[in-house]
Parts: sequence; C-alpha cells; structure tokens
Amino acid sequence: SLPMVSLDRIKLDFGEVRYDQRVTLPIVITNTGKVVAQFRLVPKLDENALSKSWMTVSPTYGMIIPGEQTEIEFTIAINNSTAHALNTSKEVLEDILILRLENGRDYYISVSGKFARSCFGMSVDELVLYTDPIREVPLDPILRAEKYDLNAKAAMCVPKELWRIIDAVYKRGLDERDLFSTPGNPDEVYQIRECLDTGAGFENFSVHSMTEVLMSFLSNLSTPIVPAALFPTLDIDAQNIQSFARKFLEDMPPIQYNVFIYLISFFREVLLHRQRNRLSPAKIARICCTCLVSSSQGAEESASSLHQRKGNMQQLMLHFLETNSI
Repeated sequence: SLPMVSLDRIKLDFGEVRYDQRVTLPIVITNTGKVVAQFRLVPKLDENALSKSWMTVSPTYGMIIPGEQTEIEFTIAINNSTAHALNTSKEVLEDILILRLENGRDYYISVSGKFARSCFGMSVDELVLYTDPIREVPLDPILRAEKYDLNAKAAMCVPKELWRIIDAVYKRGLDERDLFSTPGNPDEVYQIRECLDTGAGFENFSVHSMTEVLMSFLSNLSTPIVPAALFPTLDIDAQNIQSFARKFLEDMPPIQYNVFIYLISFFREVLLHRQRNRLSPAKIARICCTCLVSSSQGAEESASSLHQRKGNMQQLMLHFLETNSI
C-alpha cells in the first residue's frame, strides 16, 4: 500500500510583512493512508536550498503514523539584505516549496507575501529622492517611474527619516542620563519605525527608543555612510590627523558628506550636555564607528589589520567631534 496524506492547504499568503518582523504560518499534514508516511522538503531542480533565504521551515522532514497528523511551520523573516533586495526589485516574496512523500507523490506549496516598504535597508542616496513617506513609494520600478522622475536631483540634503529622528531626540532629551546606552522599549521601537515609513506623527515615545532607532537606521543602511575605501591606511597621529581629516571629507560622496556633517554637528550638540547625559567624546566616537563605518573586511585583510584601521577611524571621529571646524 502506498503512503497517502492530506494537507490542509497548499497556498500560504503571508499578507503584508514588515522589516525585521517574523511571520509564521502552519500547514497541517494528516496521514490518511494505511502505512507510515515519511515526508521531507526537497530543493527544486538545479537548486541546493529548500527555499529562498527569507523563508525557514520546521521541521523539514518527519514521519506520521496512520490516522495521526503533524504541523509544519513556514516563517518569513525580513532582514537587512532581504529588505535591500526587495527595495531594489531584485527579489519578491514569492516561492514554491516541494514536499516529497517517500514512495509517494510530491506536493507543491506556494508561498507569497507583500513587503511593506521600509526606509531600513535602503541607501541615503535613494532616500533623499522622495519627499513622500517611503511606504507610498512603489516597489515596482515601472510604477515608480510613472510616479517619480527618477533622473531628478535629490529632493533633500539628508533623508527626511534621519531628520525626523534627530529632531525628536533633540527635543526630547539631550540631558537624558545614559543616552545611547539604555535600550529602548521594543514596542516603541516598532512603532517609531512604522511612523518613519508611513509619515505618521511620533507619539510620546521614550528618548531611549528614539536613539535605538537612530542607531539601527544608520547601521542598517544598504551602503554605509563611510565606505571601507575611506578607512585611513596609515597610523594617525597629531601631525597628520588634520590632513587625513581634510582628505576624508573631500573623498566623500555628496549625500554621504551631508549626512556625516549633519550627524557630527548633532553629536557635538549632544556633548554640550555631557554633564547630565554622561556621554564622552570617546564613547560618541565609538558609536559613530559602529553606525557609520562599513564593517566589511577585505579578502586579503587580516583581523589585526582591520582592527588597526578601525582604531584609526575612531581617532578620526574623535577629531571631528572635538575640533571647532570641519
């Protein structure tokens, strides 16, 4: 007797899926035959993975005795690289997975979802093009071209999302103790991201939630503000730091330059309140390196070399924070 099973559904529609969100849907498999049914998910022809990278399945194999049932969970998670691929139309939330019965037939499970577009995982060069909330900007390049002049110059000097967060932090509490150290409230962090993406006004959110979103926004840009090519290659000292700093700014692309100057000016303002917020220039320099600098390591670069270059970058950030002119 051949194994037989029934699936309660073979189409999974995840609806609208947001950045940094996990959504899980189950499929229930029932053994309707008279023998043990062994199942496993298998890759499509000429592919190694069971599914696209944004999808995880658990369990991927199992055994069901006659009359029993089991549940398989399908989870979509939008991380930074997936968000970037979705934002640039290189990826869509659609896939087909194959569930194979040993000595039986194959079942084709289709999964789909709609990405709720987010400013997280985009680049500052893209973000400055749009004055509309990013959720309203179509993902489809043809629809986007109909709505916007894609050859137009940047509509803003810095992304409006960045301006909104910094303005909120500025108004809500530069005096707040342990600013940039105390974690935010996860529910508030989610709501703040939604406000940035939809254009909705901020509620009375904690300043710590705001600073967490600011750091997350900067860290998760598809291309960092400071590319690895701008890392100082030689040791920085008191004699050469001025020329390094000047060359660093001259080599920056225009939008990244605007964002960098804007952030350094903001952090200098934060440091004027250091007696109350307990921040030091060294700590802010470390935050700048974490959020603004590419962490990618060249293939031929050793860990010690990367560490040395990051140390140099931290010195450079400290110089920008403590000097009177840029």
